[in-house]
Amino acid sequence: MKEHYKKLERMFSKSTVNKTLQAKIKINQGTSELNFSTNASMHNETKSIHNAYLFMAIESAAFLAANSLVEDVLVLAKSFETNYLRSTINKKLNVNAKFIEKSMGNYVILVELTENKNVIVRAKGVFRRSKNSLENIKNYS
Repeated sequence: MKEHYKKLERMFSKSTVNKTLQAKIKINQGTSELNFSTNASMHNETKSIHNAYLFMAIESAAFLAANSLVEDVLVLAKSFETNYLRSTINKKLNVNAKFIEKSMGNYVILVELTENKNVIVRAKGVFRRSKNSLENIKNYS
């Protein structure tokens, strides 16, 4: 499985999303941790980090945690519930995603985005296996 995690990490590091976030990622069985620093272009008119960047980070972390559990096909989001608890202007953000259960073919992942251990965003993603072989996914191999 460790080789699978490394392939997922390489795939993410080359992704369009990560070109925007410039995040560091660590994947293990059913978990992922993503760390990134914000920049001025990510701020909205109130000087807070725009929710679009926060969502990119939490969805990516959940996606990778779910995909850590399956080695043959890509696992894709079926639904994603997001709760923005507060805004942030912080420069360094951390995202932790964790698999909590498999039910009726769905992989449920909980995610928290924090700044200095304060929760900014909490989310729950539900993921399902796709028919897309991982071996055919760009940058996976």
